Amino acid sequence: MTNTTVGGMNAVLAELQTQLPHIAKNNTAKVPTKTGGSYQYQYADLAEITRQVLPLLGKLGLSFTSRPTLTPEGRLVLVYELRHTSGEQIDGMYPLPDRGTPQEVGGAITYARRYCLCAVTGLAPDNDDEDAVLAESAARKQRVERVEEKIAEAQKPAEPRITAEQQRDMQPLFQGAKLTDKAAKLKYAIAVIKRPIGSATELTQVEADQVIGALKADAEKRVEQAPAEGEQS
Repeated sequence: MTNTTVGGMNAVLAELQTQLPHIAKNNTAKVPTKTGGSYQYQYADLAEITRQVLPLLGKLGLSFTSRPTLTPEGRLVLVYELRHTSGEQIDGMYPLPDRGTPQEVGGAITYARRYCLCAVTGLAPDNDDEDAVLAESAARKQRVERVEEKIAEAQKPAEPRITAEQQRDMQPLFQGAKLTDKAAKLKYAIAVIKRPIGSATELTQVEADQVIGALKADAEKRVEQAPAEGEQS
């Protein structure tokens, strides 16, 4: 959170907090349980909070804005600002889940807007509401998906490595290209497969075929150029 207040906004916030209304819990949420049952609770939604708080902010020269956006690092966040007519402001960012159903992400955004508005003004937030459930659901789903992706990546079968037959096929082709030392061979292979390796044994079978194909193509070019060179001499 960034606080660029000098003094005027602090006085306005002090005045605001003497006038903050009591927000009644005007909605009922019904939440199903894993056992097939359900439970209910009361909560105050964002619409009711903004209906009562925003006019009060306006009378004191304050305004609150928030918007979901992406950071330069690609994280989804809610940017919020509490501004005063003096030019002073308090702003910050609230992290949002970047995965989930549209309803879950929307619920997370609504929860974040309400939470930030309450936090920056001093209004006591109601923690247990439908949006909080959706926000936690989206965050939990995101964590599970990331773990599943890591497990899937770890269990992904490795591509088969170069065979002894492929290594034998390469040797005369390298010799024909006058690439006899290891460094020259590796440099040639890296240029073909476009990734770093420290040894030919790190090549996959597909990559080995690519290197063999490139060596054969170079050998054919040399054969085609040989008669022309002979004629010139």
